[in-house]
Amino acid sequence: MTSHSGSSFSDVALPSGVLDIVSRNPLPALIVEVPSERVIAVSPAAQILFSSQRSELVGCRVEALTVDTPKGALDLLVAGRLNGYEANHQFRLRDGSSVPLRTWVRTIGEEIPLRHVLFVFTTDSLPAPSATPSLPKDFNALIGTIDASLKVDRACTDCDTSSSGPMELVGQSIFQIVHVDDLTGLMWALAQSTSTAKGVALHVHVHREHGQAQLCQLLLLPMDPPPTFAFALRPIEQSEGLPESEVDAPSGETRGIDVFGSSRDLASISETQIPGISELSARELDVLTRLLAGYRVPAIAKVLFISQSTVRNHLSAIFRKLNVESQQELIDLLRI
Repeated sequence: MTSHSGSSFSDVALPSGVLDIVSRNPLPALIVEVPSERVIAVSPAAQILFSSQRSELVGCRVEALTVDTPKGALDLLVAGRLNGYEANHQFRLRDGSSVPLRTWVRTIGEEIPLRHVLFVFTTDSLPAPSATPSLPKDFNALIGTIDASLKVDRACTDCDTSSSGPMELVGQSIFQIVHVDDLTGLMWALAQSTSTAKGVALHVHVHREHGQAQLCQLLLLPMDPPPTFAFALRPIEQSEGLPESEVDAPSGETRGIDVFGSSRDLASISETQIPGISELSARELDVLTRLLAGYRVPAIAKVLFISQSTVRNHLSAIFRKLNVESQQELIDLLRI
């Protein structure tokens, strides 16, 4: 089989820009075709991690890389019952050893039936970018464009025009500007926007002066040729109503990306798969969806316009119906 862009089969239906995003990402990442579960694109970091030769990865089934037995979450995703999940699996490395890796999985595109999913692998200690260009401390908004190599080629802010911050960003990879904890979410947003030709918004932390990080809303708008983008970056303060978990969650993967997407996704999980799931009310599903996306009780109450005590009452009912005793046990049950 011939390859495309050095990282996939030539018959892949994904836009070439999506494959370019994977090939230029600093994290170990794969694109997997479903339902065959074969690997069709590999990032350089994934190749280094899993195999000495790209040909050994492209075309293999993703389960060939795992040591433990998959628990069925990918099947639910392919069936349209989930649009993403996180899991910890034991993976086989290129030297024959195995290591536990957090696996972040997300659908790509809007095809029905689903055809492609993105796998990103993270560990507790990710390498820092080789350079960390910073934004000026007083910027209010940043707009610009990202070229096909995913580097900023134009940028301007509405802060003091004497600031050199925007000029320092030109020529830098978008992956160097965003904090390493948020790279998985950024990678999905880039791939999703390219594959659907629609804008995508998410929350990320960006590097600021003196080693600080600023929480921002990032809007990506795809342009031709892919994967070029126009972008807008705006600082966000917690007082604006952003759920607190999006500020201090232990993993950046929960920020801006819903793990299960919507209550409808949860409602379609069968009683056989998770006993008691069919007994949850619509409001309980609303609460559960946000809990799984990383929201805490105060944030759930605020976004649903209910009291914190009401949220806790709903959680108690969910615990009883699903036969769990804690929020963590509930999350573990549903992140299959």
